[in-house]
Amino acid sequence: MLPRFLIAVCVFLFAGSALAQKRVALLVGNQDYKRGVGKLVNPLNDIRIVGDALRKVGFDVLEPVKNGTRIDILDALQRYTDKLKDAGPNAIGFVYYSGHGIASKGANYLIPVEVERPSSRQLRAYGLKQGDVLAILRKDASNAAHYVVIDACRNELKGARGSKGFLPVNQQSGTLIAFATAPGQTTSDIGDQSGPYAKALAAEIVKPGVNDLNMFHSVRVAVSEATDGDQVPWTLDGIQREERPFFAGKPQQKGPFSDALATRFKRMKEAAPEWKQLANTTDRKKLQDFAKRYSGTGYDSLALAKLAAMDRKIIDQVSEGRQLRRRDKPPARDKSLQPGQTFRDCSICPEMVVVPSGSFAMGSKNVELNERPVRKVNIANSFAVGKYEVTFAEWDACVADRGCFHEPGDEWGRGRQPVTNVTPLMITKQFLPWLSWRSGKTYRLLTEAEWEYAARANSTTKYAFGNTILGSQAQFSETGQGKPALVGSFEPNAFGLYDMHGNVWEWVQDCYKDNVSPSAAP
Repeated sequence: MLPRFLIAVCVFLFAGSALAQKRVALLVGNQDYKRGVGKLVNPLNDIRIVGDALRKVGFDVLEPVKNGTRIDILDALQRYTDKLKDAGPNAIGFVYYSGHGIASKGANYLIPVEVERPSSRQLRAYGLKQGDVLAILRKDASNAAHYVVIDACRNELKGARGSKGFLPVNQQSGTLIAFATAPGQTTSDIGDQSGPYAKALAAEIVKPGVNDLNMFHSVRVAVSEATDGDQVPWTLDGIQREERPFFAGKPQQKGPFSDALATRFKRMKEAAPEWKQLANTTDRKKLQDFAKRYSGTGYDSLALAKLAAMDRKIIDQVSEGRQLRRRDKPPARDKSLQPGQTFRDCSICPEMVVVPSGSFAMGSKNVELNERPVRKVNIANSFAVGKYEVTFAEWDACVADRGCFHEPGDEWGRGRQPVTNVTPLMITKQFLPWLSWRSGKTYRLLTEAEWEYAARANSTTKYAFGNTILGSQAQFSETGQGKPALVGSFEPNAFGLYDMHGNVWEWVQDCYKDNVSPSAAP
C-alpha cells in the first residue's frame, strides 16, 4: 500500500512593526475515504488542534472543510482568498490540508473524498493538484505572503501506482512551502490525538518570541525525534519580506536597554566565534544544534539558511535522479553456490557468505539470562549472510546513490569502520530497500534464531571459539579502548563470518520477549 500525505498550505504576509497584521486561516481535513483509497484516523483531529493553535495567536479561522469533495475544497479556497483580499496588504493567510495525497504523472495531488481509487484517470477527474492550489492563492490573494505546509503522503493509501511521496517543488516567490516529510518519503497517521506532524506544528505555533523559520525548524526536529528519524519534515522558503513574522509575538522588551536586549547581545557575542568555526561545515546536527542554541541572535538564520541550501541540493538531486537514475541490470546469481562460498549481488552491494542449513539448541536454562527454554531450532534451507558488519563505506554509498536520507555521525572514522548511530527504522526503511532495489534480490535483517545459528557456526560452546574469548579473537570493551575495530580485523568463525562476537551491537528482525514458551519455539 502506498503512503498518504498531509498537506497544509500556510500564507503569511509580513507587515512592518508599526502596521497591524490581519490573519486568516482555512483548514481542510479528509479522512472518511472510500474503500479503494483507505480511511484515515487523525485528519479531523489534526485540523482541530492546528485550528485551536491558530486562534490563540490571532487568526480568523474560517469554518473548516471536513471530508471535502473537490468542489467543497475549491469553494472554500474562494471564500478564503476573498477574505484575504479584503484584509489588505498586511494580511497573513494559513491554509492547512490533512488527508491523502499522491504524486502521479509528474504532479502532486490532494485526494478529495469522492475519489474511488487513486488511479490516473480518477486523479485527473477528481483530484486537486497542489500546483493549482498555489496558483489560486497567488492569483486571487496576491496581496498576501503565503506559507504552504504539506503533511499528506501516508503509507495507508491503497491501490496507488504513483510515487510514495510528493515530488519536489520549485521555489515560489512570496510563499513558504513545508512538507511534513522529505519529498519521496511518507508520513505517519499514528497518534492518540493527532498525527506527529500536526502535534508538533500546533505546539510550535503558540510559542512566543520565535520567528517563522525557527518555528518550522523546531517542528522538523520534534517530528524527526518523535519518529526516530523515519519522518523528517522539509521546508522551502520563498518569503521576501524585510522582517520575519512571529506567530505568537516578538520577544518582549522593556526598553532599548532591557534585560532581554542585553541577553541577546551577550548571546550574539558568544555565537560569533562558534559560527566562525561552523561556517564551512556540512554537519547537519552541528548546524541544527547551533541554530537551536542561538535562536534569535541572527546567527541562527545563517545556520538555517545553510541547512536550507543543503536541503535544496538534496531535493535537486532527487529531482534529477527521477530522470537520470536507472538501476543497472543486476548480474544473475550463481545457483550452484555452496556453503562457505562468497558473492556480491551488485558492484556496491556487501559481500555475502552462504551459510548451510542445519539445526542447533537455542536458549538457556539459566533463569537470570531470560532465554528459557532450551529448544531445538531447525534451519531448513541455506541462506546468505553479510560477510562483515555493514560499514560506513557501504552506508555512505547508499547516501551517495540517494537511497538513504540519514547520514550517521561517526566517532572513530568511516570507511571500513562498522556503521553506528543508525536505528532499525533507518535500516529497514532506507538501507535494506536500497539494497533490494540495487540488486533485484530481497534483503532483510536476520531473525534472532538465524543470527545465533550463524554466530555459533555449529559450535556447542559458549563462544564460537570455545568457552572463553580473548582480545586476539574479538573486540570487546575490556580490550578495545572503548572503540570498535575495522571489520575483518579478527579471524572468522567456521561459517566464514566476521565479528559475530564483540565489536558493535547488531540489530535483528524479531521483537524482544523475556521468555519463549515451548509451544512458540521455532
